[in-house]
Amino acid sequence: MSENRKVGENFDEKSAEDIFDKLRNVEGKIKPKSDGKLKSIADLMNEANYLKDLGRFDEAIGLYKQVIFSLPDSQKAYESLIDIYHNQGDVDGEKNILKEAIANCKNNEDFKNRLNEIEG
Repeated sequence: MSENRKVGENFDEKSAEDIFDKLRNVEGKIKPKSDGKLKSIADLMNEANYLKDLGRFDEAIGLYKQVIFSLPDSQKAYESLIDIYHNQGDVDGEKNILKEAIANCKNNEDFKNRLNEIEG
């Protein structure tokens, strides 16, 4: 691929640059650009924690689930969800989240122990 690129009719210069940079990234010729995914996940966690502290549990649950969708092994998101369900007395919800947490966070024995306590 030549460094002399022409801007096509369907792209402005910035879009064309991004497309060519992504293609070069696939070929491994340059270091990939950070897309800020971790920052957005951290922002979601912060907002979810804030809503949880305000007692707006339904909204917090939705955000924690978004975090888990993006980062399935997020132990902190699972812990927060488990805590909310526990405090609300929703045993079935707590069990379901624990099972999901066990499947995605295989190295965390606390989730297994807690599920055994609830079922035992």
